[in-house]
Amino acid sequence: MSAPDSLHYLTDASGKPEAVVLPIADWLALKDYYRQLQGRELVLSGMREALREVPEILASRQPEITLADFLAGS
Repeated sequence: MSAPDSLHYLTDASGKPEAVVLPIADWLALKDYYRQLQGRELVLSGMREALREVPEILASRQPEITLADFLAGS
């Protein structure tokens, strides 16, 4: 990322900051980082859901899914 002094702040008439302008390379890097975070959140939310299912499976209230069945269904 660029140095902090490469950012430009847009203000309203009273001087209150309203927006930031940054170099396109920084914007593209931020977009890529955001996509990575979204992917991690998707994986983590799936893991949380799977962990919630474990007690139901152990109590035989929900069918167990083997790894082979899981992979075959994807």
